Amino acid sequence: MKIKKYELNQFIAYLHSLKLDRVDSRMRSRFKKILINKYQEFVDELNEINENYAIKDESGQVVINDDKMTFEHNDERLKEIKDLSMEEIFIDQNEENKKMLLSIKESVLNRGPSELEGTDADIYDCLAEIVEQIKYDEM
Repeated sequence: MKIKKYELNQFIAYLHSLKLDRVDSRMRSRFKKILINKYQEFVDELNEINENYAIKDESGQVVINDDKMTFEHNDERLKEIKDLSMEEIFIDQNEENKKMLLSIKESVLNRGPSELEGTDADIYDCLAEIVEQIKYDEM
């Protein structure tokens, strides 16, 4: 199963919003822990990119204007951020993850709100495509 790094936060938030029974909730917690760790790595990498492009004063401190970091070579920085955001993370569809992943697939596809619109519908569509990658019966 693969997920783009920019999709991680939305996936975590959506999973958190689902009302699940005990077993599925436990599987969700396990899966969210994996996603949260991957998301934290992503955030750390974003911070590193920003730090590398930040304008610093003579003492090496980042220059802040209007409560915002200032950057040099911003086009290059934004390209690096975009490239990083599009990178994929992989979650193995092995026997160890089988129960968790099948539960997540079922929860996303069948336990969320029955009606969606606008941004919520777009997010659901994206997440449904991700979990539809989970296919243990074909392995």
